[in-house]
Amino acid sequence: MSLAASVILHWLTGDSGCFGAFLAGVAVLACFVLAVRGIIVLFRLVIRRTTLRLAFSYFLIGILPIPLLAALLLLGNYIEAHQFMATRVRREVTALGEAAAAKRALPRVAADPSGRVVLSEVPWLKPGQDAGWLGTLARPAFLGVNGQLWLAVPEPGGARAARVLRFDDPDGPWLQDLADRTGYEVSASLETSSRSNNGISITTSDEARRDRARKSASSDSASVRPAGAPPPGRGIWNGEWIRAFYLETVANAPAADEDAEQDVAILKARSSPHNVEEQLFTQGVKDIARAARLGFLGLVGALLLVYLAAVAVAFVLAGSIARNVNRLTRAADAVSRGDYSVRIKSKSRDQIGDLTRSFDAMAASIEQSVADRVERQKLDAELAMAATIQQKTLPPPTADLPGFSVHAHSDPSAEIGGDYYDYMVAPDGRNVAALGDVSGHGLPTGLLVGMAKAGLSTLVETGHCDGELFARLNELICRSTDPRHYMTLAMLNYDPVTRIGRLTNAGQLAPYRVSAAGVTALELPAFPLGIFPGKTYPTREQSFASGDRLVFFSDGLVEAVDANDEPFGFQRFERVLRENSGANAAGIAAAILAGVREHAGSRPFDDDCTLMVLTFA
Repeated sequence: MSLAASVILHWLTGDSGCFGAFLAGVAVLACFVLAVRGIIVLFRLVIRRTTLRLAFSYFLIGILPIPLLAALLLLGNYIEAHQFMATRVRREVTALGEAAAAKRALPRVAADPSGRVVLSEVPWLKPGQDAGWLGTLARPAFLGVNGQLWLAVPEPGGARAARVLRFDDPDGPWLQDLADRTGYEVSASLETSSRSNNGISITTSDEARRDRARKSASSDSASVRPAGAPPPGRGIWNGEWIRAFYLETVANAPAADEDAEQDVAILKARSSPHNVEEQLFTQGVKDIARAARLGFLGLVGALLLVYLAAVAVAFVLAGSIARNVNRLTRAADAVSRGDYSVRIKSKSRDQIGDLTRSFDAMAASIEQSVADRVERQKLDAELAMAATIQQKTLPPPTADLPGFSVHAHSDPSAEIGGDYYDYMVAPDGRNVAALGDVSGHGLPTGLLVGMAKAGLSTLVETGHCDGELFARLNELICRSTDPRHYMTLAMLNYDPVTRIGRLTNAGQLAPYRVSAAGVTALELPAFPLGIFPGKTYPTREQSFASGDRLVFFSDGLVEAVDANDEPFGFQRFERVLRENSGANAAGIAAAILAGVREHAGSRPFDDDCTLMVLTFA
């Protein structure tokens, strides 16, 4: 927006002044901030996904170094070729000068021990001039004379004398001889160098510039190619794009500060990579050069193959990790949607593979747990329905029959209890009341209770009673189950006309008779039903007066324990009956239940608690 405002303001006014500069600065800053934020968002987007993160990391490790290594190798080879060419050019200059001086066809200059010229065959050096540089020559060195480049070749023996030649003479043979010796396109020039904080600066002197213009006018190029050399080739391998420079301060330069301007000789050479490579591997025996070349190329090729193989392996591993991670992510999403059947089935043997197999095991465990929970829910629903059916099979808790009234209470400790009570009128007019207890809890117990109730009702309706009824019911239970499941049962067969009741018991707790005479337990020991086939069960007659109560109960009441594991017991049960002997049936039942709950406190009952009180008319 700042940039747009600056452009609009400049278009309207022609000159936005300092305000425009301010807006431009704000625009640049805004662009920089946006660029930084864009890079941060892109980086977060990359690192959030494992696939992109691995691809980015392997790009940095495996791909990006390839062009950098190639550039480094190219730069190193170029520097090596440059140094090789520059060194060879200088070495050939030395050899060229020494060969020319040996022929004694070059002008000679000499100086005395004080450095004064005593002999000079060149016009630019007069006798008597200072030429101290003659005493410093250890090898052929360059001289800068009036913008011209000369070469001074010292005479052997340590004499202060030298042979000199005009090295950059376009009409002389020296550059051509140097080109022929090296095989490069060469040139030589005298330049002026100066030092600064930014490095070395090279400039061309006026005389050298004029001389170079003259050479350019008389020749197509200031450079000299080897005699008979073909024209420059094309391409990276045959193109003459390698340029070498050799710089050397002239020997006759006056002593000055390092930052002062000085004349320098510059030798330039140009060649192709093919030519330099041929010279590098030149040997008297071609097989040696071939072996060196093959060794070098073989090492480079092996290094490249190893690197490419490492990159390929890295990308294969990265791809494997990325695939497993993506499959793991998709599987986790499926599990989160409730599909627990998804499996990854990875064949990888690394830690990611171990993780995927652990995920498969976890998904299988969750799937099994969910299936088990569904089955448990179905079973719980069935048990709840069975418990409801069982409760509905019990008769109402209160009823008035001819001869006595009934008040009952049943509290199962599990969904399906084992206690059972029932009352009915037999076909001959007798009243029947029974209370039983089946061992255990749960669905088998409930089935046995249902079977016992159906069997008892059927036997009563068909006229069976007392011990003979119990014997038939015992045979039925023995055929239907094993001795681990048995049933205790107490039954009263009461004739309201004679007020005589016949009590039959099969292992059930003895009922209590509550009358004006007190509280009496009607003991009648016998084995439970379903354990021993062929057993007989005793029956005893009892007469009941009006107002008498007969209390049937299950063992869950007397076995209820408190926090110290002390059961409620028969003594407490009898005391409650005595203390409430004047109460009606509901009062007696309530007193018993209250006493048991007070004794147990917060501890739950371990067994079913069933109570049935008969009040005789």
